[in-house]
Amino acid sequence: MKDLTCATREELIEIALQQQVEMALLLEQVEALQARVEQLEEENRRLRAGKGGGTALAVKPSRPAKEKKERKRRDRAFVRRREAADEVRYHAVESCPQCGRKLEGGWEHRRRQVIHILPPRVRVIDHVIMARRCGVCGRRWLPKLSDEVIGVQGKRRLGVSVQALVATLHIGCRVSMRMIRRIVRELCGLRISDGEVVELLDGVRAAGKGAIGELLEAVRASPAVCGDETGWRQDGDNGYLWTFATPRIRYFLYRKSRSGQVPKEVLGEEFEGVVACDFYGGYNKLGVLQRCWFHLLKDAKELAEINADRPEVVARKISGGTRSPKGSETKMGLMSLFGTWQVQEKPLLESCCQLLLAPRPA
Repeated sequence: MKDLTCATREELIEIALQQQVEMALLLEQVEALQARVEQLEEENRRLRAGKGGGTALAVKPSRPAKEKKERKRRDRAFVRRREAADEVRYHAVESCPQCGRKLEGGWEHRRRQVIHILPPRVRVIDHVIMARRCGVCGRRWLPKLSDEVIGVQGKRRLGVSVQALVATLHIGCRVSMRMIRRIVRELCGLRISDGEVVELLDGVRAAGKGAIGELLEAVRASPAVCGDETGWRQDGDNGYLWTFATPRIRYFLYRKSRSGQVPKEVLGEEFEGVVACDFYGGYNKLGVLQRCWFHLLKDAKELAEINADRPEVVARKISGGTRSPKGSETKMGLMSLFGTWQVQEKPLLESCCQLLLAPRPA
């Protein structure tokens, strides 16, 4: 700041004029802030009085102290289950903190269990095919390696453990393909492409073709089946995801149509069991029908609310989608397998590995 004692008359006048301008601006800001404060205070008063669409502000009173009752003894203790330990580490004081004498022996005072997850490691195995020649006949012989011996499906480079993990994450845990790539890269340090993920899923579907056919036969032989359908998109085109379930089996398939021919195709012309379903007319061509109680209550409520002024709106829920007919076939097959394993309380990853390594007819 310039020394005012040495300033000329003209400079002092200029400084005074600048200060007047700045003071006028500051006064305008002060007035605006005062008006805003008054506005907020008025709004605060309205809210506390319960006006202006809000509720009156009040301090909630403290709850009265309850009489502490004696805890009732339970028939059995609900404590955390202790896992079987893979390693036991003993911790003891080596010397007396007070006098320094060395301590030995001792007894178990308490035990604390800590569970860790070891980061999975990628194991790369080179299977070397050795050729040997017979010294008698002179012929060369090579070993015949099966998928079960080397732990891989066909000529893939990724073993069945990776294939089962990808299928379990995508179907059993509903993880997207992009997130599967990230999980495998972060946890295992393995980089796989989207195309490899799709090929791995198609391979599981091919390995389970026979098992899926057995699920369909079991559904047809069941005395009672629950059927339902919902919207599903295939390569941008609308279609339908159909499901037929029993207490122990889940069977899914995709069809472009919602006609009554689909339930007859799945259950067969000679199905004589009970079909639990909603009120969709496509199920009326089947045998004995048992209407869903939830849908019955929902339809009754809607009928009670319908009036002449209410327009009727028809909407369809889209549950998901695939990009190709092969993708739909893979998705439906895997959903049938994993859904059945889940209701049967089987471990998904282990069941998928067993499926991939099971011998298949040529």
